[in-house]
Amino acid sequence: MQKSANVYPHWWWSFVGAAFVVVLDQVTKYIATAELLDGAVSVLPFLTFRYFCNTGAAFSILQGYTHFLTFVGVAFVVYFSWEIWRLRRIQDPPILFVAALTLILAGAGGNLIDRALQGCVVDFIHVHYDAIGFNFPIFNIADSAVCIGAASWILAAILHREQSENKVPERSDQSPNG
Repeated sequence: MQKSANVYPHWWWSFVGAAFVVVLDQVTKYIATAELLDGAVSVLPFLTFRYFCNTGAAFSILQGYTHFLTFVGVAFVVYFSWEIWRLRRIQDPPILFVAALTLILAGAGGNLIDRALQGCVVDFIHVHYDAIGFNFPIFNIADSAVCIGAASWILAAILHREQSENKVPERSDQSPNG
């Protein structure tokens, strides 16, 4: 039995890209932990770096459910790794879809490392605008990767659907009965 060749031979680059984002995420979290424990650093009038150990998920929901969130993180990493592995059989997958899978895997992996090693996720990027009372929850590089990846995944699905709807199936002018 002959093995079929990969249709998309560059599928494994998604793992390389995800690893790069995870390393970037972990390095920035390490620096944040080392430099911000003594207090916040104002970078711009609307951007402050401040250390926060988040035992919950996005927007600090599910605080204290670290074991459950760790399980969910493992499930995400396994699922998106599998989806990337499946790319090898797709003829020219949309780059937006590939990027989405890569970013979601990276974000889930980066935050999973924190949960497994520290029992919380290190957040440190705080976007706010005090003059109008805007105060976005503190986040990190991995959170950004997941959000951008999820938005890209949705956009890729919408674009794919529109492309599929625009294709008009060819019809035969003859009826099956002659």
